Amino acid sequence: MKNVIYLFIINIITFTSCKAQQIVDYTTFNDGNNEGKYFNDLNNNFVPFLGTWEHQSGNQIFRITLWKEEYNENENGNRPSFFWDEIKGHFEMVEIGQSGEQLETTIYTSQRKIGQSNTDWFPVIDGASNNGINFEGLIYDNSVPYDPNYITGVRGNLILIIIPNSQPQQMDWKVTLPQGMYGIDQSTEFNIPTDIVLTKQF
Repeated sequence: MKNVIYLFIINIITFTSCKAQQIVDYTTFNDGNNEGKYFNDLNNNFVPFLGTWEHQSGNQIFRITLWKEEYNENENGNRPSFFWDEIKGHFEMVEIGQSGEQLETTIYTSQRKIGQSNTDWFPVIDGASNNGINFEGLIYDNSVPYDPNYITGVRGNLILIIIPNSQPQQMDWKVTLPQGMYGIDQSTEFNIPTDIVLTKQF
């Protein structure tokens, strides 16, 4: 009897795991029921965006680093979670030193502690691409002065567009403020660049 119960439990666990492991292409997200699915970047649409990108203006360089995270869980309320691949990233602004001086000085970086805590900032860039050319996501500009009432800084919509046939590879970077209501004392101005062209470094 104990063996029968044991096998029954194992079968339930296996069945549940199989449902959670249903792998589909990322482009089918929201095409029907998302529950228990893994939306995988099967066609490598994320690849063109990954790496380090820079925009230089004078002696200042705005730099972003993007990477791919796989099988991130997205809790789905009272329904079963789904999983997906995501592009994550951080940014920094540096100043290039003169000959004989320090090579780079950091003006600001998103890789910092949250407020006065010891907690590291999560990746401030989060999004995806369905076609390898257009990226849509969010960015949190945490380079603005820290406000304990709005600890995530200024949130923006981020669009990246790969420029075809550019050598070296380039892409447009556009940040806009989402529509909606904001607090009277809430900052709505970005400190980071909002409309530039980035060049891929590696």
